[in-house]
Amino acid sequence: MKIIIIGNGAAGIAAAESVKKKDTSISITMISNEKHPHYSRPRVIEFLSGKVTREQIIIRKKEFYDTNGINLLYPVSVKRIDVVAKTVDLDNGSVEKYDKLIIAAGAYSFIPPVEGSKNPGVFALRTIDDAESIMGYSKDKKTAAVIGGGLLGIEAAISLTARGLQTTVVEFFDRLLPRQLDKDGAAILRAMLETKGLKFMLPKTAVSIAPSGDSLTVNFKDNTSLTAGLVMFSSGIRCNLKIIDGTGIASDKGIKINNFMETNIPDVYACGDITEYNGMNYGIWPAAREQGTAAGLNAAGEKTEYKGSVMSAKLKVAGIDLGSMGNIEADAQTKTFTKQSEGIFKRVFIKDGKLSGAILLGDTADYQKLQEIMKKGGTVANPEELV
Repeated sequence: MKIIIIGNGAAGIAAAESVKKKDTSISITMISNEKHPHYSRPRVIEFLSGKVTREQIIIRKKEFYDTNGINLLYPVSVKRIDVVAKTVDLDNGSVEKYDKLIIAAGAYSFIPPVEGSKNPGVFALRTIDDAESIMGYSKDKKTAAVIGGGLLGIEAAISLTARGLQTTVVEFFDRLLPRQLDKDGAAILRAMLETKGLKFMLPKTAVSIAPSGDSLTVNFKDNTSLTAGLVMFSSGIRCNLKIIDGTGIASDKGIKINNFMETNIPDVYACGDITEYNGMNYGIWPAAREQGTAAGLNAAGEKTEYKGSVMSAKLKVAGIDLGSMGNIEADAQTKTFTKQSEGIFKRVFIKDGKLSGAILLGDTADYQKLQEIMKKGGTVANPEELV
């Protein structure tokens, strides 16, 4: 049996590994449009800052594919998928035939349709190549603007600061990390980040970007503006759905999958950032790995059910420990329990007696424990003891 995996990111590599773990005799061809083997996308930020080299964020070197009998085709792009003939046409003129197909083609950085967003000096960050372009352009710049105050936006801003640029973060919402922090947690984080040299403008909506000498001026909806040497958008991602044009594979925000990573087309599976599961596009590394593992096992013939992933994040933001999981929006049916001290903010959210969300800022020692409680979904007897 031959399985083709389109994509060499977290989901694609997890799928390949699970297939080979199940049955080493299965033939795998992986197709990637990047010129690098599998690397850690979350660590591209560290590469941008100069803390690590490109080689240090490569997770699977070419030898891994050779040793495991995986035929890696890169850099090459998919021109067409024929789900009837079970073939994949590539832009190098070759045609690959499959018995099972796993689509793990990921997503791309979304740049809003802001006037002037295609000007030189305007970037988005997702790949090693993106980081290298920014590094090259920023060599003679002194200031930068990052539009987007989410995780990637803040981390990118810190990386640019490490490169010697005075950086301002611009956010559409009235708080930073709107998906991971509530208003109180965001205010504490902002104060911490300001001591590290970051500046903030929020809430702001960019309407245009115009050249201004050797810089760029970002104009906002409220008639204010900001001038910077370079502008980086950190406005989320969009699924690479162009790859399924003309296939009949069902999609909305992403490729629709069921609990077994199956699409509506027989023998075609999907996983990772390109997917939509129960209306949800996760867009996070752990979910991509979980989906990829399930997709590989199912494609290899081992029925494996996927039941969703916990929306969680545990990382350091500018050296500050941060953990966030579940739903952190309080409503009339949600009770919150908070503990706050110097540099530490902990808050758990309890709904219908169960842990529905948590924020850990400055101290993430309880992250794993809280994640396990949330996954089990049981009633919490003494929620005040969780903070």
